[in-house]
Amino acid sequence: MAMREPVRHAGNEPLYQAVELSVLARRWGVPLHLHAQGLRGTGKTTVLRAARPLLPPIRRIRGCLFNCDPRRPHCPEHRGLEPERLEAIGSEEVPTPFLEISASAKIGTVVGTIDLGRLAADRPALLPGTIAQAHRGILFIDEINRLADVAPELADVLLDVMGTRPGRLQIEEAGLPRVELPVNVTVWAASNPDEEPGPLEEVRRQLADRFDLLVHMGRPSDPGAVEAILRRDPLAEAAAGGASPAEAAAGAGGEAFAPLRAALGRESVPAPDGWLRSLLAAVYTRFGLESLRTVEAWQLAARLEALRRGRPRVEGDELLATLPLVLSGRMSPEEQVEVARFLREPALLEEPLRRAAPAGRAEEPRAEASRPGAGGPAAAPAGTPGEAAAGEEGWLRRMLGRLGGGQPAEAGLSSAAASPAASGGPGGGGEAASRQGLPPAWAPPGRARPWHLVPPDERFREARPEP
Repeated sequence: MAMREPVRHAGNEPLYQAVELSVLARRWGVPLHLHAQGLRGTGKTTVLRAARPLLPPIRRIRGCLFNCDPRRPHCPEHRGLEPERLEAIGSEEVPTPFLEISASAKIGTVVGTIDLGRLAADRPALLPGTIAQAHRGILFIDEINRLADVAPELADVLLDVMGTRPGRLQIEEAGLPRVELPVNVTVWAASNPDEEPGPLEEVRRQLADRFDLLVHMGRPSDPGAVEAILRRDPLAEAAAGGASPAEAAAGAGGEAFAPLRAALGRESVPAPDGWLRSLLAAVYTRFGLESLRTVEAWQLAARLEALRRGRPRVEGDELLATLPLVLSGRMSPEEQVEVARFLREPALLEEPLRRAAPAGRAEEPRAEASRPGAGGPAAAPAGTPGEAAAGEEGWLRRMLGRLGGGQPAEAGLSSAAASPAASGGPGGGGEAASRQGLPPAWAPPGRARPWHLVPPDERFREARPEP
């Protein structure tokens, strides 16, 4: 049967973006782990599986179940061989591995065990598990919150696999010597946070932190998107016999993955510059981010987003476009809005730029349009103060709508604006913000105090709705 063609709509657009960034990272051999969570039946698994045929093929040592790179063999069978011997074995091009782990998987099948088919040989042999066979490819885990709850030993294995780039896999099986392997695996996961045992960050926070990108999957709100989904006729597909594997790969995703196909044809990823590193370091220190993986993932995601858009360097738009994917599992929506405000504020941006410049050397001039706080779609709205405030409120509603996991965009603003604290605040913009229906921490840029001048005990206090 032909692969089910996904329909791209506003509710799943962040998931498409995350998948495309992860596939682009995979092309250059770098894992970018993503986790999609949302209501059941919204198509999370359909979108993730639809990207499989778009993964570029890999070249491995001929017949190697561990997918050894001929230039850097890592498995117990090939890593000690001389180059001449490897050349004699030869290499082959195979599809990028795309393997799945269910919540009921067993540790032996996931990690590795004795190869029962070769027990009659002189010595026992190792049969690689799912993770080892997914080396240089994708490992998909559906209902990962359930797996973390019912199979804690598998969650511990994933911590090692996802902890570094590349990760590490340790195989211990009675009758075999202990084997340690470097594994370069990209983990994609999906979960329903409203069902038992709950969101992954509540089940296993350490594992949740290993995911670079978190996507809140939304339902389609456009009737046209629902109609497009309903056009699929499984009975007609079954009667027709479906497309061949080659045809399915050539047309995978229909037009849904057209941007990814274009990006895969580009030859280089924009390099990180000092401006980007300094700005992310400032965000990390100013906002007290818990994990360094946050800014590491953000830098990588912003570079890949620039590649996806066909730009030669990372600009402020790419940082804002990837902000929800990186910060959703690490900060509240209100805190994310404050980070976005910081990225849009030119005055605050100058400080990390000055700090980053070497002593006695002027900072390299940059076009204003390339900074997060100036020019382009990310800039603060121009016009009269009333127009600017209205434009800023619209931007905040769009941002909160994307950060809220499918919640109405107005909900975050109306509930906060109803708080008594919304009538005034330390930023001096409380009264104006109240007239616009915004709490003072979300007043337009220039009316609220800079982040570093706000005492720690006052940060976010007034931006959160009262219980």
